[in-house]
Amino acid sequence: METELKLLVARDDLERVLGAQAVKRRAQGRAQSSELTGVYYDTPELDLYGERLALRLRRVCANSGERWFQALKGGAASAAGLTEREEYEWPVRGRSVDLTLLDATPYGPVFAKRSVREALRPVFTTRVKRTLLRLELDQGAQAELCADLGEIRAADRRSRVCEVEIELKSGGYDGPMALFAFAAELLHEVPFRLGALSKAERGYALYRNALPQPRKALPVALRPDMSSAEVLQAVSRACLAQIHANEEGFLAGRDPEFLHQLRVGFRRLRVALVMPEDPEWRSALEPLREEMRWLFSVLGPVRNWDVFITEMLPPLVRHFPADDGLARLRERCMRLRRRHVALARAAVGSPRYPALLLSLGMLLYGRPPAQAPATAAPARAFAHALIERRDRTLRKRGEALSAAGAEERHRVRIGAKKLRYCAEFFATLFPQKKVRRYVEALAELQDALGLINDAAVGVAMVAELGKGGRIDPRVIGIAQGWFAAGEARAIARLSRVWEGFDQCRRFWD
Repeated sequence: METELKLLVARDDLERVLGAQAVKRRAQGRAQSSELTGVYYDTPELDLYGERLALRLRRVCANSGERWFQALKGGAASAAGLTEREEYEWPVRGRSVDLTLLDATPYGPVFAKRSVREALRPVFTTRVKRTLLRLELDQGAQAELCADLGEIRAADRRSRVCEVEIELKSGGYDGPMALFAFAAELLHEVPFRLGALSKAERGYALYRNALPQPRKALPVALRPDMSSAEVLQAVSRACLAQIHANEEGFLAGRDPEFLHQLRVGFRRLRVALVMPEDPEWRSALEPLREEMRWLFSVLGPVRNWDVFITEMLPPLVRHFPADDGLARLRERCMRLRRRHVALARAAVGSPRYPALLLSLGMLLYGRPPAQAPATAAPARAFAHALIERRDRTLRKRGEALSAAGAEERHRVRIGAKKLRYCAEFFATLFPQKKVRRYVEALAELQDALGLINDAAVGVAMVAELGKGGRIDPRVIGIAQGWFAAGEARAIARLSRVWEGFDQCRRFWD
C-alpha cells in the first residue's frame, strides 16, 4: 500500500521546499538526484483506465547508472491531499512490460484477457527531474520527500509537473498524522496547494484531451458492520474528495458549477463532522468549523451572484426585453460578481485554505470520537438513530410551515438539507427504491424552500444595488417587485410540497 501527500508548488518555490527548516530538521542523509522517465501502458480502448489501474514502466537514471522498474497501481482513495493506493513494483531488465509479474497480482484476471494482454501499448509518458530526501517525522515515522520538476506528454499535448510528494515508508497507524503535521509545519515557510490527482490521472486526462468536469457527491460505500468511527471516516473522506475534485475547475475560472459543488462538498462535510456526539471531538472540531465559516463568508456571495445572474435575472429581462435599465443592472451585477470571484479565488489560493484541509486531515486520521454505547453500534443502527432524530426534528418544525415566518422557514430549509445529506450518506445500507423516494421528496421540499430563500435574497441584493444611485430607482422597483411576487408564488405552493414529504415512508425502519 502506497500512502503519500502531494503538494503543488510554484516553480520558484520548489528549491525553497528543499531548503526549508522543517525539511532540514528531519532530513536523514544527503539529497539524491535522478531523472525519471515513465511510460504508461494501456489498450486502445483504455481497459486499464476503466479498471482504475495504472501500469508504468520507469527508467531511473542516477549517478549509480540506469535501472528499470515496472509498477502497477490501483484502488486509490484520496482525502485532504493524502492518497492511499495499492502498489506493486518490481525491478525489471528493461524496455518492455513483463506480463508474468502482473499475473501474480490480484488484478491478474484483467491481464489474462487476450483483448488486454495483446493490445497493451504506450499511451503517455512522464519525464521529471527528481530530488529525493529521506525524512524522519514525528512518532518515528519514516518518509521520502520527492521534489519533481518536468512534464507529462500525450501525443502532441504537454502538461507541466512541479510538485512535492511525501511518501510514508513506515509509521503504522500514526503515519498519516505525521505526514499532515509535517506538511502543516512546512506551510509556514513555503506556500503550496494540496494535490488530488496522480501523474497517471493527469496523464490519462491529457491523453483523452478531457477537461475536468464539475463533480457531484458520489454514493458512499458503507458496510453494515462498520463502527460509527469508520462511518465518519468514510463519509468525511467522500466529502473531501468532492471538494478536491472541484477546486481546480473553480480556480481555473470554468463553469460556475465547480464553485457550487465545492460548496456542497463543504456543506456535506460540516454535517458529517457533527455526527459524533463526543464532547472532546466537538471541542476539537470547533476551530475548524470557525475556519469553514470564514471560507463560506467569501464563497457564499459568489454563489449568490451566480444564482442571481443565471437563474433569477433572465426571466425578468425576457419579460421586459426593451428595458435598457435592466441591461445596465445586469452589467452592474457582473462587475460585482467578478469582484467577489477574485476574493473567493484569493481565499482558496491562500495558505489559509490548505491549512484548513490539513487540519481536517489531522482530525480525521487522529483519535476517533469516543464510542459511547449509544454510538458504538454498527453502521445501520447508527444511521437509524441519526436519521430518526433529524427526521423527527424536521417534522416538528414543519407542522405549521404554511403560516411560518421567514426565520422559521429558514430553519426548516436547513433542517431538510442536513437530513437529505444524512439520508444520502447512509443510502447504500438500505433498500434503494425507498431511499430514493425519500430523498426525492426531501429534495423537492429543499428546492421549494430554496426558491423562497433565493427570492428574499434577490430582493436584498437589488436593494444593495440601488444604494449610491448608480441604478435607476425605477429599475430597482421593478426588480424588487418581480422577486417579491416570485417569493409569494413559491410560498403558496409550499403546503403541497410539505404534504408530499410528510406522507413519505421512513426507509430506515
